[in-house]
Amino acid sequence: MAGKIRLFVGYLKAHWKVLLLTLVLMGALYLVYSLYGLPWGPAVYTSIIVFSAAVLFCTLSYRSYRKRVKLLLSLKQHANRYLGELPEPTGLIERCYQESLRLQEARCLQNEEKARKDAQDTKRYYTLWSHQIKTPIAAMRLLLGEPVLDTRALEQELFRVEQYVEMVLHYQRLGTNTGDLLLQRYPLDSIVKQALKKVSSLFIYKKLSVRVVPTQMVVLTDEKWLVFVIEQLLTNAVKYTPEGTVSIYPSPDTPDTLVIEDTGIGIRPEDLPLIFEWGYTGYNGRLDKRSTGVGLTLCKQALTMLGHTISVQSVLGKGTVVTLGLSREAFDVE
Repeated sequence: MAGKIRLFVGYLKAHWKVLLLTLVLMGALYLVYSLYGLPWGPAVYTSIIVFSAAVLFCTLSYRSYRKRVKLLLSLKQHANRYLGELPEPTGLIERCYQESLRLQEARCLQNEEKARKDAQDTKRYYTLWSHQIKTPIAAMRLLLGEPVLDTRALEQELFRVEQYVEMVLHYQRLGTNTGDLLLQRYPLDSIVKQALKKVSSLFIYKKLSVRVVPTQMVVLTDEKWLVFVIEQLLTNAVKYTPEGTVSIYPSPDTPDTLVIEDTGIGIRPEDLPLIFEWGYTGYNGRLDKRSTGVGLTLCKQALTMLGHTISVQSVLGKGTVVTLGLSREAFDVE
């Protein structure tokens, strides 16, 4: 009973202007008849007709209102994810409201799907990461049990552990907003030196030579992120280069472009278009059991966040060329 009363009161509140207008017109009719001294018979008949029409209109309108409210209440109880079938709009304003709701629903569904996919990727990544980091830890335990301690091999395994930890920290940062970015102008040669210093033990251990050509470039970027990207690319270059040279030099044809070139095993043509996909390891990654297929994906996402670009060209058996477009035009910073 209380629900019906609330429904009726809600109807009155929604249509009070129409009801008030009807009463005003009735009052105006009697006022005119009173002022002019006209006989009251036509006024009474007119009032009865208007009142009957108003009652009929309100009855039909109230039935429609009650039906629409019940439908909306039912949708409210069951629409956990979807709005469902809304009542037919009765006017332009209501239609606009419903269109806005549909747009919000579509946006929510898109965000929900993105969150679900991100959660799946995160779970997959941490599962891979937990398995991958066990390998260098187990290797260090074995090395520590040897009669003669191989410090160089131990350093390599420790370096891999540090890289895995740094990679997961950067992965977490990519999942947050970019408010912690520190965009400034940095000498690119200094950034390259920092990345080389981090991976120098890899070059020494594999006895690879490195050729660095000074760039004399100043780039607008985030120093930590760009160091991370170049470090990952150099690590890949060393990993897949049995012997030879890794070269770092500015592109002679394109300004604000850094090139990292190796003389390694190269990438198969069918793998090349997929190397930036999450978790894709390709043929080379399957040869190297430590590969997670995440490093290049993180590099791509980080560079996109910074407004930079990356492209890869490779010839199987001859080597790989990675080109970083570090153009400053993507940012409007004074």
